[in-house]
Amino acid sequence: MGIDYWLVDCSVLSNFALIGKLGLLKEKLSAKLYIPEEVKSEFLLGIEKGVIPKTDIDWLRLVNLTASEDTLFKGIRLRLGSGESACLAIAISRQWKLFTDDADARKTAQRFEVYVSGTIGILVYLIHRNHLVLADGNKMLKDMIDNGYYSPVEKLDSLMA
Repeated sequence: MGIDYWLVDCSVLSNFALIGKLGLLKEKLSAKLYIPEEVKSEFLLGIEKGVIPKTDIDWLRLVNLTASEDTLFKGIRLRLGSGESACLAIAISRQWKLFTDDADARKTAQRFEVYVSGTIGILVYLIHRNHLVLADGNKMLKDMIDNGYYSPVEKLDSLMA
């Protein structure tokens, strides 16, 4: 079994940052998580604008687009933001997993047969790996919802089978 590479976009990172839990991802998932420069720029712009609290993301591994990925990025960029487009271009090219809560990015990922999940998927993963208990996962989800996250579920209980 090879290494699991996860690209994570600004929507997912900001959900954890807004509730002060980005450190949990650093502690438990830092070996898996990668971001392109475009996601880092979006996140830092959110901090600069006061939309995201000042949060350290220097621990996230940066990944650069190759020339062929850049061509794909430019095509996707016509429909999506730069962070989502860069993540998608890399995920499509390298067959990496993509974590995004952006509906259009998720649809595009599915069209290209890219594994896609989001904030909820990460919470469920952390619970399944015993890094979180269900009650704490539900509390984090509620806090994210209270901070503006549109979640398809109010609790994680039904996803724990």
